[in-house]
Amino acid sequence: MAEHTEANRQYFEKLAKSYKTDFQKGLEAICRQVDSRRSWISDIWTNTEAGNGKEIKMMEYACGPGAVSLTLAPFVSKVVGLDVSEGMVSEYNKNAQEAGFGDKMTALKGDLLAETIPEELPGPEYFDFDIVVVSMAFHHFERPDLAMARFGERLKKGGVCMVVDIVPASDDHHHHHHHQGPHRVEHGFGNAEHTVKSHGFTEEQMQQLYEGAGLTGFRYEVMDEQVVFHKEGKELIKTLFIARGQRV
Repeated sequence: MAEHTEANRQYFEKLAKSYKTDFQKGLEAICRQVDSRRSWISDIWTNTEAGNGKEIKMMEYACGPGAVSLTLAPFVSKVVGLDVSEGMVSEYNKNAQEAGFGDKMTALKGDLLAETIPEELPGPEYFDFDIVVVSMAFHHFERPDLAMARFGERLKKGGVCMVVDIVPASDDHHHHHHHQGPHRVEHGFGNAEHTVKSHGFTEEQMQQLYEGAGLTGFRYEVMDEQVVFHKEGKELIKTLFIARGQRV
């Protein structure tokens, strides 16, 4: 497992400075979809009756440059980002400062999926989250079941774990007709293939992961816009889902 984490770390370290630009359109689409589903994800935000006057803590795991954190930061009190790549942590903190959220958004390097949790992460500030967000990272995890269990442990009672990831290509035709354009269209992962452990998750697979971690109130929706990533002169077109479940 450590070997696979290191492969991910090295790959994303190289991408850190260009990630936001390279994947800009895809990140914007994800953030639009997340923002439009905020009330579907949870009813506890700083601007809702259920969240009014409460301190609302969020963690984004495998946070990258923090696109989803920046989208949700206006509606929470505090955001913690965690990533195995120092370069991504640096980009996240820079983006938080530039967006004026430096007082509530901070990332640090950390691996919650290690067999032994790093000593800085058992502290109370890394527990009792109202929401844990994982966007476009589950397909890189060697053990998604362990990941979901670890995220569930970090939630407070009633807290929500939200996952954005890929609908498997075999399941995809139920949802969309693929775009055909002048560019070469790829349905793999290009040069990221060696870091990928799963080619997406069906609704049934995600439900098993949530229930296996003791999370309830499971919901899964396929996003209504496909996401196009440009890599190595090719278009990678993915259909994504958003899922949620909460700790009881």
